[in-house]
Amino acid sequence: MKITGKEAVIYLDSIPDRVALHRKDNTDKFWSYKLKLGKKTEFAFDPKTTTGLFVRVDREPPQIAGLSEVQRISGKDVSTALERVFSGGLHKANYQVTIESQAALDAFISHYESL
Repeated sequence: MKITGKEAVIYLDSIPDRVALHRKDNTDKFWSYKLKLGKKTEFAFDPKTTTGLFVRVDREPPQIAGLSEVQRISGKDVSTALERVFSGGLHKANYQVTIESQAALDAFISHYESL
């Protein structure tokens, strides 16, 4: 079942021991989250989307079922909102990935927790 930005916010709010809301852009275009385990990976998405979950992440996404359309966006012209919601340094929007379900979002988080 497809997951949206709105549904992802609800799910992420339900797992506060694993992930925390890090920053919200002042226009609400992107919200970033930071994992509490592993290398504290950061990822961001538009919390208002209703057509899918299109995530920007600071580390290369794993090759797991439910993740698609992976693109390296480091060095490309990206929204200034992304610069405002990531910490900077190693934590910046380097990749874009579509997450297709809540199960895939959970597997995505679990992968980065294991690093």
